[in-house]
Amino acid sequence: METNAYSKKIRELRKKKVIIRPIRRKGGWVPETHDSSFMNDGANMGIVVPVTHGNVIVDPLYDFVKDDEYDDKKLFAREIGVEDETRLNVHVKKNYWVGNTVSLNRNGLTLELSNPIDFIKYIILRSDTNRIAPNWKSRFEKGTYKFAMVAEGEEIEAKVTKVDDVKEAYKLFGKIDYSVTKMKDFLYVYYLIKKEAKKPPREASVEWLKAELGRIIDEDLQLFLEILKDKAYDTKLLIQKSTNCGALIRKKHLYYVPGADKPVGVLDDVIEFINDSRNQDFEMKLIQQVENTKE
Repeated sequence: METNAYSKKIRELRKKKVIIRPIRRKGGWVPETHDSSFMNDGANMGIVVPVTHGNVIVDPLYDFVKDDEYDDKKLFAREIGVEDETRLNVHVKKNYWVGNTVSLNRNGLTLELSNPIDFIKYIILRSDTNRIAPNWKSRFEKGTYKFAMVAEGEEIEAKVTKVDDVKEAYKLFGKIDYSVTKMKDFLYVYYLIKKEAKKPPREASVEWLKAELGRIIDEDLQLFLEILKDKAYDTKLLIQKSTNCGALIRKKHLYYVPGADKPVGVLDDVIEFINDSRNQDFEMKLIQQVENTKE
């Protein structure tokens, strides 16, 4: 069957080759390169169209068009040999999607979307937004993602982007690596954002600080760039140092001025308060308290 009869969006989709690639994560009991770091040989994961909280199957054909010119669902039903197109409707009790499973193993899967069978698999896989990342770039955005959909050429683009990001990160690194104070300042802000990160030791050497920043570039590249390119960097640094010296008190997510009953607010509220020109006296007081406190 000619796929040219579909709407433009579906026609463009059918031209693609998509690789379902396993997501290997750092950490855990074994290295990410280890044979058993993802799935053991012979293990399989079954993916089906998920069910919503109302016990209704998610509509996997959400982007299929039906108007005066196109009827994608009708064409799709004919292409895959479904006589009654209403069977594609998720609200029908014995619909086409119930029990239709795609099996994935540690090798992933390569799908030619011009092929009807592969296209069906693609539709089912993309519907599981809990375990299947929509693209390679977003693969770490959810801890539940097990596989990522990688359009042909996407990985190459991602690698090029990462190379550019690493180059930019080391340029920014070069602006602070000459100064123990500036490197510690960065780590203070990093700790402010990433609560599980370790505070820099009081007597940290230049070598230790450089190694730690290098590790962050390697393992947390986007956050490294986000911090040093952030317009609120200096304000966040002041807040962290103010907290360290007791000029501000942090209780969970809220910040207080010592002795005050009501909080200034969460981090964003404190940044806004400090940057308000009407509160310059408050900002200067924090700066003085920080400067008068010996580390």
